[in-house]
Amino acid sequence: MGSTAVSIRATVLEQTERTRQCSRADIEESESKIISLNLQISSLIELRDSQHACVLALRHIIAPIRTLPVEVLAEIFELTIEDDTHIEDVHCISQVCSDWRLVAHDTPQLWARPLMIDLCNKMDVAGGLKTWLARSAPMPVRMSFARIDMPINGAILEEVLAVAPRSSSLQFPTVYSPPFSLVRQLAQARLDSLEDLSLGSMDCDWLDLSFTAVPRLRKLDISNCLTTHRTLVPWAQLTDLTVGHSTPEVILEILSQCPNLLTVSVFAPGWGRLAGLSEANQDIVVLSHLRTLTLSFVVPSRPITSFFDYLSAPVLRDLRLWFTRAPWSQAHFLAFQLWAQNITRLELSSRESLTSDDLGAVILHASSLTHLQFSYCNRCLNDAFIRTLYYDEGVTPLVPHLHSLVVKTETMRFSEDVLAGMIASRWWTDTELASLEVLPVARWSSVELEFRLYHTLRDSFADVLKNIPPDVLAIKIDYEL
Repeated sequence: MGSTAVSIRATVLEQTERTRQCSRADIEESESKIISLNLQISSLIELRDSQHACVLALRHIIAPIRTLPVEVLAEIFELTIEDDTHIEDVHCISQVCSDWRLVAHDTPQLWARPLMIDLCNKMDVAGGLKTWLARSAPMPVRMSFARIDMPINGAILEEVLAVAPRSSSLQFPTVYSPPFSLVRQLAQARLDSLEDLSLGSMDCDWLDLSFTAVPRLRKLDISNCLTTHRTLVPWAQLTDLTVGHSTPEVILEILSQCPNLLTVSVFAPGWGRLAGLSEANQDIVVLSHLRTLTLSFVVPSRPITSFFDYLSAPVLRDLRLWFTRAPWSQAHFLAFQLWAQNITRLELSSRESLTSDDLGAVILHASSLTHLQFSYCNRCLNDAFIRTLYYDEGVTPLVPHLHSLVVKTETMRFSEDVLAGMIASRWWTDTELASLEVLPVARWSSVELEFRLYHTLRDSFADVLKNIPPDVLAIKIDYEL
């Protein structure tokens, strides 16, 4: 048995040795084949990638967008760019392909969206700004400036001044006063294209400042104007003026120099009696072209309606009044209404000043009114006033042309049934409308009701108004009012 085991072991060892010798040769042969196959695979991959590139190139050539004229492609680019992200959007378009990059770079309007510029930026951005502004040429440039609270980067300012002749809009923050040296440099520059100028809060050092070379200036926004600054701008050119935090004397003096105004916004602490002037010797300012007037008075207990004693706006269409607890005089406002009988849009925001009688008197003399908005008129919106807007058959209606109503309120001092009944009284279904020879009052085109969270409307309210479609009647419960 022992000799047999030794013999078997010897045989196995001999076979293993022969296999080892053969395996070395087989390994070398297999490795050689692997190398050859890898070379073939690499060649096939290169061929595949080459063919894939050809396919992409051919698809690019025959793509429908390739057949579009450059002008159409540029217009598509412009439509895809959003104002808020226009810088990122333009760069994305420019990176798609070389053809698109050429089109983008040769389309000035893509680079002419409004720019927010930080003149205090310490980074090396002047070169990029210069390139951007160059690509916008010859389009007008609209620039807004961040608050200037550090030394100005001279290189950035140089690029801003270089495009001054193309600047159509220059906007400084409203509540801050920009450095006088900067404003003076801008005033001395050629501003041939400037249409819109916002100077922010004016400083007492600006008395001799003049923007005289502004042939296209039409819109001005100034704040804290302590004097009339007769030479600040060519006042007679202006069609749109915003004046903030100035005295009544200054505001009236400015308005008297602007006979061509179409839009005026006044934001002031209040409107007391003019210092040193009486109503008898203060000339009335006549704004013969004024269409839109916004008045915002923010200090309680100071009268505002005396403002209307000094202003005539015979073609006024849009009047917006925002104030808090300022005293209200029906007589003052009525006298103004008699000079402005064509007001079609009235917006009122007054938490405590107006009573329902005051509001009723306003509506009584506003026969042309088509749009009416109340924002937080908590005191005056009651059942008595809402009933004045009812349409009753056989009774001459007030505001017969009224078709748009907005009510935003923090407190509900009126009954839901009265409000719903008033709204329903001025609505006819299409079928009912077809049966009427003459519409007695305008049918609603829009009714918006906005209440606070704790105003839960009863089912009966919705039931009364069920025939008014949702594209006309919108009810909002505001959780953040």
